[in-house]
Amino acid sequence: MPQMRFLSIRELQKHGSGIKSILEDDGNIVITSNGKPIGFTVGINENSFEEVLDDWKRIRQQRHLRYIDKKLDESERLAADPGSKWIGEEEFWSEVSEAEVSMKNEV
Repeated sequence: MPQMRFLSIRELQKHGSGIKSILEDDGNIVITSNGKPIGFTVGINENSFEEVLDDWKRIRQQRHLRYIDKKLDESERLAADPGSKWIGEEEFWSEVSEAEVSMKNEV
């Protein structure tokens, strides 16, 4: 497996034309700003493009699922908190109707 190289945004700006050879040699680059990662590049070729694209799609799906799980956990904690203010469905739709009427009156 190719090793990963770290490249600052400043180095990238200075030597941007050399990124092709870096990707060919090292395969992957982590782009940093002030020592912190801000981006990631992956070297590909005609033969690996579809495979890398499929991998990227799977990564995005996993990130999305983790986000949903996090939001569900937050909702469960909020729902379990006796201090949380909840309104019933009837009150919710009443407020929606009032807002719709108010918006129509503003037009």
